[in-house]
Amino acid sequence: QLLESIENHLPASGIVALSKLIPSFRSLFPEIFRRVVIDDDDGSGNEDDDEEGNQCVTGCITYPNSDTDDDSDCLFPDNIKNQIHYLFQKLTHAISNPQAPMMIFLDDLHWADKESLDLLTSLITDVGHLGMDADLDRRCVCFVATYRYNEGTNRRVEKCVHAIENSNVSQVTYLNLDGMGEQGTNAMISDALKLPTRLTRPLSDVVRKKTLGNPFYVKIFMAMLSEENCLKYSLKERRWIWNIDDIHQRSMIQDLALVLAQKLLRLPDEVQDALTFVSCFGRSVHRDVLEITTETESCAVISDRCLVLAVEERILEKSGETYTFPHDLIQQAAYERVSKEKTRIIHFHIGLQILMKAVFTGHVDPFSPLSFIGIEQITKADDFELKNSELRISLSELLL
Repeated sequence: QLLESIENHLPASGIVALSKLIPSFRSLFPEIFRRVVIDDDDGSGNEDDDEEGNQCVTGCITYPNSDTDDDSDCLFPDNIKNQIHYLFQKLTHAISNPQAPMMIFLDDLHWADKESLDLLTSLITDVGHLGMDADLDRRCVCFVATYRYNEGTNRRVEKCVHAIENSNVSQVTYLNLDGMGEQGTNAMISDALKLPTRLTRPLSDVVRKKTLGNPFYVKIFMAMLSEENCLKYSLKERRWIWNIDDIHQRSMIQDLALVLAQKLLRLPDEVQDALTFVSCFGRSVHRDVLEITTETESCAVISDRCLVLAVEERILEKSGETYTFPHDLIQQAAYERVSKEKTRIIHFHIGLQILMKAVFTGHVDPFSPLSFIGIEQITKADDFELKNSELRISLSELLL
């Protein structure tokens, strides 16, 4: 029913265009892509009109790379930008209804670029094209976004939130997540140490003052106390014990980035290099991807020992075969420990290894998620010089 709804709301050309951004569409709608191949062989046009007379072009949708904070600069031509917005509006409308409402969760919105924030604003506020059911549709979709208001929030996020709030077509509710109170902090520490709350209360009172009740700060602070033997397990008493006077002397955690950077710098150089390498993939990466990208000398900075140590030090978390930074600030600290020129080189070699070993050899579908990881890495390398003309042409064709 879901796929049928998408086909009813989107023309074939719209589904093809969205497949550039959602590769799984190619496997979900194989018949449409078979028709597209036949149409191309016949030399037919590449534009369709949907039921409302709107044209959806099957051309490539390209996301330029930019680090600018200037809101006056539009990265997209208006026609491409409007096409992207329209297609995602129709897709959202197609997959949500009163019987199956949808929630879209966006974490760390402060890292979003201008184009993504413009799309979010359009999805929430620009519903006039939906016709008579517009009011009903708005009640079927709930957007939840998190961002750090006092750490790194830029004016692009504020502009996006204000635009949504002032649109008068959607209800905006703010949930301010302050630090935990005395009871919450004590409950967290009591659960971690497996001790009654009456025994952990003196400890939790000090920890809360040192961390302002921030759950992540509490976790880091407790780990630091354990590493420095201020908090240790007593075999004699069969419980965790601590010296409250020593903990009182500990500095208050005011800058988590500084704390994490200092912890990173205490690790062996090879582990630091491995963390920088992993951070180039973003918040998380699967082990299979790491294996593909570390089979040559240019990328051979990852070893099992480095990953195990990073997990033991709580710099990385492992779930199954996926490695994840527990907080985006840890990933940022690892990423920024080397120069931008160095990260460009790492991005380029990662992307090149993925595309050379997986895509150009024909072992992987060019529209698979792995291919998009390789393309993203090459894009992040920016204008890194590539002297091999044949490889440059192949990369250009893939990017298009």
